[in-house]
Amino acid sequence: MPLPFFAQIEPTTRCNFNCVTCTRTTLNPSRLNRDLTLEEFKIILEQIPSLIEIKLQGMGEPFLNPHLEEILEYGKKQKISFYTITNGSVLKFYKHLLQYFDFLTISFDSSSKENFEKIRRGAKFEEIIENAKELIHYKIQHKLKTKIGFNTVVSHLNYQEINAIVELAKNLKLDYVGFVEVENWTTPLEKEFEIEREFIRESRKYSQEIKNIIENVIKKNNSFTQVSFYSSQKRKSICTWPFYRVFITVDGFVTPCCIRMNPQVFNFGNIFEETFEKIWNGEKYLKFRESLIKDLPNPVCDFCPD
Repeated sequence: MPLPFFAQIEPTTRCNFNCVTCTRTTLNPSRLNRDLTLEEFKIILEQIPSLIEIKLQGMGEPFLNPHLEEILEYGKKQKISFYTITNGSVLKFYKHLLQYFDFLTISFDSSSKENFEKIRRGAKFEEIIENAKELIHYKIQHKLKTKIGFNTVVSHLNYQEINAIVELAKNLKLDYVGFVEVENWTTPLEKEFEIEREFIRESRKYSQEIKNIIENVIKKNNSFTQVSFYSSQKRKSICTWPFYRVFITVDGFVTPCCIRMNPQVFNFGNIFEETFEKIWNGEKYLKFRESLIKDLPNPVCDFCPD
């Protein structure tokens, strides 16, 4: 296989929130509060010279990595396009980093203060709004081309706020809003699978209604704020991750994708311990790809995005 053009790299496992839909608390304590260093980032780029796009996102808040600025600066010198998703809590301190990103997305799961702070535990609704306003102002002031938007994980807890979230994004003059149906980030190989599945099953009762609301929003939308939707349709047969993209954890493990990212459940090897080319074209990866092409049993992907 040719080496991938896109990598999602986990910059840190630190986070100052404890969101309802996040599985960070299931991580092994030895993997928590770890940061990717510039030296480790350089190793990744040396090992995968084909990379042209990198998304800095994982189980932590990217802007809590103390090495983030030097990572971005080095990556830009290598002509890398950067993307990230942030909880928005500390953006006012890092506005100057906006220049390095092509896309910067703020996780935003409710238009009401009460529900927002219930879903995104640890967040302050007004603070996130103010940070978004400051970021937009900074972008305009410095004539930056970075696209800024919201990402909303939709479930039975917030689907009735879809229209209000879009209107808020328009008022803030954001470039886009992406809606993603909530997913089970665990697999049958993990003890948390059935517990997480109950939450997902409750949300799936509203799948058609969620789809209808978003379709109407997209149909009626006539502003510069683009609206998109990532549904809960099965992906195993159409997934491109094992062929063109790669997820790398903060400690160097190569995992199937941005959803199946826990290396203690499944990984293909560690980029800091062996060459990426050996991992990418190794027997484990080849058999994994074959399971998707031929629809063979695969506990990592069979229930995605169940």
